[in-house]
Amino acid sequence: MFKKLRNSMMLFNLLTVSMVLLAGFTAIYLVTYSNIERENSQRLNSVSSMFFTPNRPDIIIVSPNNENGNIEFSQETEYLSLDYGISFVLFVKDGQLMSVNSQLDLSEEVYREAYAQVGDSQSGKIVLEGRTWQYEISRNQSGMPGIMQQENYTRIVFLDITNSTKVLTTLALTLILVGLVVLAAVFFISYRFAVRAVAPIEENFNRQKQFVADASHELRTPLAIIGANIDAITASAKAKVESQSEWFGYIRAELLRTGKLVDDLLYLAKSEIVNPQNRQPFNISTACETACASMEAVFYENQKILVTEISSDIIVVGESDKLQSVIYILLDNAGKYTPKKGTITVSLQSEGDKAVLRVSNTGEGIASDDLKKIFERFYRSDKSRSSESGGFGLGLSIAKTIVESQGGSIGANSENGLTVFTVKLKQKKNN
Repeated sequence: MFKKLRNSMMLFNLLTVSMVLLAGFTAIYLVTYSNIERENSQRLNSVSSMFFTPNRPDIIIVSPNNENGNIEFSQETEYLSLDYGISFVLFVKDGQLMSVNSQLDLSEEVYREAYAQVGDSQSGKIVLEGRTWQYEISRNQSGMPGIMQQENYTRIVFLDITNSTKVLTTLALTLILVGLVVLAAVFFISYRFAVRAVAPIEENFNRQKQFVADASHELRTPLAIIGANIDAITASAKAKVESQSEWFGYIRAELLRTGKLVDDLLYLAKSEIVNPQNRQPFNISTACETACASMEAVFYENQKILVTEISSDIIVVGESDKLQSVIYILLDNAGKYTPKKGTITVSLQSEGDKAVLRVSNTGEGIASDDLKKIFERFYRSDKSRSSESGGFGLGLSIAKTIVESQGGSIGANSENGLTVFTVKLKQKKNN
């Protein structure tokens, strides 16, 4: 599923960039093509407007006006200027090639081939002798000297545009090469982007799957116990209820355990819902003192020492009921993992613009590998102790969800048998 999503994102990026490149490069090519075509047409028109007479006496063409069969050449013959590029002119009368004015040393067959390729078209392009030529047919202007004035000749003017064609070809190849390089770069970038974009989604999906699996596992155990006790009751159906009170007690205990798990799951889901309207300034110092006072008797009964270092009148903005739950969760967690005659310390101080709550306890500590996972749902670093205490590994996950939903942060550190949980919340300064 995620592989398909990555591929779809990559394909979308490639198609988008390809369309943009195609549009941009096509525009560049068409503009260049249009400019070159306009320039060639202007040059060809300039050449066509000039007066020319044949200048190639080596081409023998029969003329009805000359007994020797040669066209008479005027002394006023005009040659093509190199400023207009390589060109030549064919003189045609009654559908026959009569003579040529040319800068090139080409044979009569080449010129005849040029005339044959022109055909009936008034203008166009041909390929001759490995070069590209643009041509235009025009009638002879009045005022032409010599025999050219007496005869009604049609002129076909040719202009060499090979270099222009090469420029367009080079431009097209360059654009294609650049496009391929850009697409290759986009493919690599898109792949990296798709991997990074999909990774959090895949991680959350896997965590959700793991959460469902863990919740199912936690529910399966009490349900199995309840089923086993029901089977035991059914097996001795004739016995009195009083004699089976032990089985009913087990069932009630597991029902309470299951109910607590469901309550925790519901609370965890509600903790992820942020309601800005419920965020109000409240005195977290008072909340900490109240929580410590209510837990002190429990700690004393279990031979654990509670030390408080709470600064007064520290105000934070948030949902008071949820943040109070965080304090109780951290105190309850510290109580579970503190040995007899151990010490639990609650500290609340103002540090800059933050209200910093620290709940620490002495004991065995938490391994570095476990520190990275203790806020994950259903994770318990000491599974045997957690099972004895009836925990599901949801408390710290709930605390993390609440703190982060209130714009704060929570972390843990454990060194030399001392474990410290630190909560930082934005403090509201008194005006």
